Amino acid sequence: MESLLKKYFSPEGYKITKAVELDPVPENGKYEALIFSLNDREIVYRKGNVTPDRPGAFLSVWQRPALDNGKGNKPIPLTPNELDYLFVQVSSDSNNGMFIFPEAILEEKGIITSATKKGKTGFRVFPPWSQDRGVVGTKVFSESGKKTQRWQLPYFIQIGEDGYIDADKLKQIFSI
Repeated sequence: MESLLKKYFSPEGYKITKAVELDPVPENGKYEALIFSLNDREIVYRKGNVTPDRPGAFLSVWQRPALDNGKGNKPIPLTPNELDYLFVQVSSDSNNGMFIFPEAILEEKGIITSATKKGKTGFRVFPPWSQDRGVVGTKVFSESGKKTQRWQLPYFIQIGEDGYIDADKLKQIFSI
């Protein structure tokens, strides 16, 4: 991840202001979970896991509560003060890309905790090639999945075979 940041984000004026480190929750390792900052913006990173029986990719986005919170050690959703952006890298066969979700859209869609929504501990992302998935298992890209894909795609950046990222789209997303 750090090499990707240096190669494509640094030339566009983004600086790593907090070093890339592993998420402290061991269970998030399955999603190659990282935390870091770009230009003093807190970033939570996950790699989406493609499942053979459903379209899209799944990822977890949760934290462990403080042990003295009186509610036990059950995973809880992230809150707005824990991130500015969620980066989700997805790949399948020859396709590769990244969702860069601003905190505001995650709050609006009920993925992180807000005053009106309790948040989620995991969710599914649907890159442009999702309709090609689901060959095994359900074989269906549901209407619900398509609706989710429609709000997610404006935050998606294709990563070319040569590692190329659309710098204009990156700037557009990072200006939100």
